[in-house]
Order: sequence, then C-alpha cells, then structure tokens
Amino acid sequence: MKKKILKKTLALFLSSVLALGMVACSGSNDQTTSATDDSEAKSTTASSGTQGNEPVEVVFWHSTSGATGEALESVIKTYNETRGAEKNIKVNLVFQGYEGTDKVILAYQTKDTENAPDINQGLTSTIPSMMDLDWTVSADSYLNDSNSDINKDSFYEAMQRSCYYEGEMVAVPFANSTLLLYYNVDALKEAGLDGPPTTMEELIDYVDKLTIRDASGQVTRYGLNVQVKRYQLVNFIVSQSENSFFGDNEGGRSAPMTKLTIGEDGTLRNFLEKWDTLLNTGGYKYVEDSINEEFAQGLSAMVIMSSSRIGTINSLIDDSFSYMTAPIPKVNAGDTSGAAVGGSCLLMFDRGNSARVDAAWDVLQYCSSPEAQIIISKASGYMPVNVEAENTQEMQDFYQEFPQYKVALDSVKKASPLAQEPLDVVYNEINGIITKVMLDFCERNLTIDGAIDKLVSECNAAMDEYYEANN
Repeated sequence: MKKKILKKTLALFLSSVLALGMVACSGSNDQTTSATDDSEAKSTTASSGTQGNEPVEVVFWHSTSGATGEALESVIKTYNETRGAEKNIKVNLVFQGYEGTDKVILAYQTKDTENAPDINQGLTSTIPSMMDLDWTVSADSYLNDSNSDINKDSFYEAMQRSCYYEGEMVAVPFANSTLLLYYNVDALKEAGLDGPPTTMEELIDYVDKLTIRDASGQVTRYGLNVQVKRYQLVNFIVSQSENSFFGDNEGGRSAPMTKLTIGEDGTLRNFLEKWDTLLNTGGYKYVEDSINEEFAQGLSAMVIMSSSRIGTINSLIDDSFSYMTAPIPKVNAGDTSGAAVGGSCLLMFDRGNSARVDAAWDVLQYCSSPEAQIIISKASGYMPVNVEAENTQEMQDFYQEFPQYKVALDSVKKASPLAQEPLDVVYNEINGIITKVMLDFCERNLTIDGAIDKLVSECNAAMDEYYEANN
C-alpha cells in the first residue's frame, strides 16, 4: 500500500498526548494487567513453549471500559492461563481508550518501539492512518493462511468489509456495534402506538404523540433524544441505498476518500428535509446531556444510540418499565440499504520481532473465537463478530431472554454490506464539523441549503488540507 508522510501538525498535537499517556504504555494501569518493557521479549517462536524460559510478550492496547472492559480482561486472563501458557505467550492488556491510535502514531514518528503495542484496538475509521505506518501488519495474508483458526468467512460480510482498505482485509473485526432506536414500550402503548416507527414520516408522528408538556407548555418528556454527529449522519445517509456512499471511492474503501458526495447525490438533502419537519414538533431534544439516564428515568420516550449501550441501559432501567430496540427509521419509505457497522477492529504491528507478530496473531484468533465473542457481546451490546457464535445454544438462550441484543445483529445481516462508515482521513475534524453544523441547523441558524453548503465545503476543505500537507 502507498505510504504517505504523516501530517506534520499531528506530531505537535500528539506530543501532549505522549506526555499525558505514555506512562501507561510501559507501566501498569488499575484497569489492566501490567505491561512490561519490550526489551524483555525473547527471540523464541510464538508457537513453541519449549524454546526459551521467558514467554513471548504481546502488548495489547484496548479501549473498552466498564462491563465490556471487564469481559475483555476475563478473556485475556483465560488466554494467558490456557492457550497462552501452552504456546509460551503472555498478553499484557493496557487500557488506552481510543487515544491509543494517536499514541501509536506518535510512537512511530518518534521511533519509540519500546513504548508501542503489538495489538491496538481502534475505530475502523482510523484504518487509513494506521496503514500509513510501516509497522502495521495487514491481516489479509494471515486470514488466507489455511492453518489459521479464522479466515475471512469467520466474520459476517458487513464486518469483513468494515475492515477492507484498498482491496485487502487489513484488520480483524472486534467490538462491532450499530445504531439502534431504543423505545419505551409502555409509553408507546399509552399513546396508542403499536410497535416502533419504521420511517421518518412515522418517527415525526410518534414524536408528536409521545411528547408531554406541563401546564405552562414546558416539555416534561421528549418524544426523541439524539444528537446528530458524524456516525449518526453516516447511518442516515448510507441506509438510503447500497450506492449511497458518504464520500468518493466508495467512502474511501476502494481508494483514499478525497471529498464528500452526499451534497451531490441528494442523500443529505433527503435527510435534512425530514429532520427539519421533526424539529417542528418541538418534542425532539437535539443535544445529548445524559441520554442514558434520561431514557431510563422516562424523560425521553425514544432515543437513538449505539447497540453497545444495551448493557448499560439494562442496568439503569432494571424493571422500572419495558423497553425494546429497533432499526433506526428509514429516511425514505423506499430505502433499500440499512444499518452501518460501527465500533472497532484489531490491528497488529511489527516492531522488528517476528515472534511477537506471530504471537499477536494467535491472540487475535483467540479474541475472535465464538467463546470470546459471546463473553464480550453478552456484557455489552456489541455484536458477536464470529458467525458461529450466533448459533450456539448459549447465545440463542441469551437472545431469547434479552431480544434487544439480537436486533443489532439482524439489522446488519439484512443491510447491504456496502453500508459502511467512510474511511475519512480526518475523522476527528469531520466529526467536529458535522456536530457544529447540525447543532446550528437544529437551532435554526442554518437553512437546509446553508447546512448542505457549510457541511460539505468545510469537510472537503479539511480533507484538502490533509492531502496538501502529505503530498
């Protein structure tokens, strides 16, 4: 793959990240097992426990916290005590949050091989910047190895594509989610509504009927709460048809994405016109304060959030009311695509020790196993990425008891695999632009035409600036 010089200004920004975060790279973290210095690694083979006295160390940076983080710690603990012990591999799990990706880039720029990981869990949208590093090892050849426990078909087609970049499946799906509509079943019944809204037209009607106001006209219960940022907008765009990409070159999958196409193909206008009508109800809360808690307290009848929050919502609601999840409403009744895969993937790095790379691949195989994926999925709301997990009796029983979890997986399976997040090279900048433009639109500071022009032009300018600095 073509390697580009990383943006110079990124190094200046990331220097502060190093000062704040690199301590955790070589020390211990209270949420993880301790990570030791890379110099302890021995030149043993990853598959043999008989060569050398010290195990091959794999430093695994992750971004999961709470119940999901505890589930991952359990998976790695089991690995270290069983398969890892047999193969003389020891995983050191280090919590970094999603800032771990920035720290990998900084370590690469400063040639700091000792304070870098062998595996990093990062958002799939950051794949292009990761593939710019000579350290990064594409998973493609490993997945094509007949001796591997997993191959590309171990994953659902949409999840495979989420990890594709320029013709290769460069990463392994890990903690994947999608956007869902959460709705208060009891509130809908009281309003005479049967089942969730399936289109934007229905959503607008539902919000109007579900909103409650006091005697002074103040809203005491919103019909809907969601703040439209990058990921939310992406879902409403790519769900319109399998050719509804967020940007050119299939949203950056076939080649680097250089511009947004949503202003040209009408998909952004389709969404904004419906969202404008939704705003007119007065029952839509367009900023997120404490969206989990407000839904659990009955202050919002419906919310749109990631499926990864199901575990949290279960613990907050307990038995106070009945709730269910559903696919997000279609922008247009005739839309033919569906949910976009969100969440993270696992990437490997080669810092000059082939034994550690092979060991890292062994860890990735284990983390992708049905057993590991079931543990992580049940603790969170992330979908099990291994196709075999869904059909186990354990998962079937779980879905029977908690049907909210299965909606996410069913939504992704029914959607076109082409419905994906874009691989935009300036993810953070684009997220900030979309968040600001949509807030201005919801506050009536921008018209539909004004929002389209501002969002597209500013996002394109951010990408242009990146490529000018790197070509």
